[in-house]
Amino acid sequence: MSTHDANGNGTGSPKIWTRRNLLKAGGAAALGGATVAGLPLATPKRSSTFAAPAIVQGDPITLRYMTWFWNEPGRAEAWRFIIEKFHAAQTEIRIEEGGAPFDEFTNNVIVQVQAGELEGDLIQTTPDLVLRLLNAEQLEPLGDVLTANNITTLSAAHDYITRDGQPYGLDVVTVVFGLLYNGAIFDREGVQPPTTIEEWIDVSTRLTERPNQFGIFSDHLLSEAESFWFTLQEWAMPYDGVWAKGLEPQVTTEPILNALTLFKTMYDNAFPQGVDNATATELWSNQQIAQQLIVSALVNVYKANAPELYENIRSATLPWPSKKSIARIHPITVNANGQNKDAAKEFVKFLYAPENYRDLLTKQLDVIPAYEVGGLDEYLGDLPWLSPGFKDITYTTPPEIMGDFIYNNQEFGQVVLTKFQDVLTGNSAVEDAMAEAQEELEALAERIEADAG
Repeated sequence: MSTHDANGNGTGSPKIWTRRNLLKAGGAAALGGATVAGLPLATPKRSSTFAAPAIVQGDPITLRYMTWFWNEPGRAEAWRFIIEKFHAAQTEIRIEEGGAPFDEFTNNVIVQVQAGELEGDLIQTTPDLVLRLLNAEQLEPLGDVLTANNITTLSAAHDYITRDGQPYGLDVVTVVFGLLYNGAIFDREGVQPPTTIEEWIDVSTRLTERPNQFGIFSDHLLSEAESFWFTLQEWAMPYDGVWAKGLEPQVTTEPILNALTLFKTMYDNAFPQGVDNATATELWSNQQIAQQLIVSALVNVYKANAPELYENIRSATLPWPSKKSIARIHPITVNANGQNKDAAKEFVKFLYAPENYRDLLTKQLDVIPAYEVGGLDEYLGDLPWLSPGFKDITYTTPPEIMGDFIYNNQEFGQVVLTKFQDVLTGNSAVEDAMAEAQEELEALAERIEADAG
């Protein structure tokens, strides 16, 4: 990850996500994940009674925090540390773990909304899930969290989930894609980090010695569709591609075709093919994978699971001219329709206090603060993998590359992945597969517009 001005300003800062270009779909977007597309949106339930704070009731309140973080080595420990600190600071509120692994989490939440009720009091979100929940009127405004902590420098990345001056989620981890590599493998093979796309292909191919060593890995299984789509979106960046403009799919444009051709070339020449996430993590830990185009959060997993590998992890400057890469915020949100929303906001206030937020950020090995928390210079200076790869970056965001399909990100991705899988494992050409995908996505756009009308 690369550091930037917490206001989102300055060279290399993420562009501001404005309501004008991100919220113009309003309630038009059909809510639903890849496995639940087309189901009607249930009317959100609203509590008819006010739940008094636990300190008034006299009994502790238990809050369920729904997230995939509990399944992520390193990050899980960081969160449990913060929650233990919160429990030690007061006796009125307890936090209970809930959620699912990343590849199941978003669809599980969407199903809950469509069934009429979210299970959690605190809901972790991704850049697209937070918009789905916001449009479904499931989220509580969190402006008083900032007021309570005197925060006036909240990152401009929150603008797209801010309405009437109120943020409806607060970032707990911003990650950006970069090119991680194993410095020990590069040194042993006498290879330098690539500086062009052509060099990247060559280096990845040269470092592949199947079945013992692989030049690069990226998620590529339909059984892990969330991870596959999450990472595949980044592969458009070498060619300055976008996946959609408004509700107009762009999957047959030259940049996207070039991106998928590049992915296919790497898959053929350098991937450990058919490997799932867990196996890839083991291969990385055994120092059998040389590179990965992935978010910086992965480093924490390896520090927790493979400390010997962590010492060898470095980042390379992105080998394409624009240095463009996707930055993703992950806001924590409060269930507006839950009985414990006041207690849930008390936890978020505690979490966003500078001393607690700084603890969380550093223990997670994150490097892009949600606000100007300060006190990070020594910490950032001790990260051997941070520079140059996660500093020399031009930021873009999921809403900027997905257009108004950001509200139907999973449905869009399911179409692309299904067709692209035929390219990876079958005989389909990229152009033919994306021509079919374009037709299906245009039909999806028509359904979205019809639902809006």
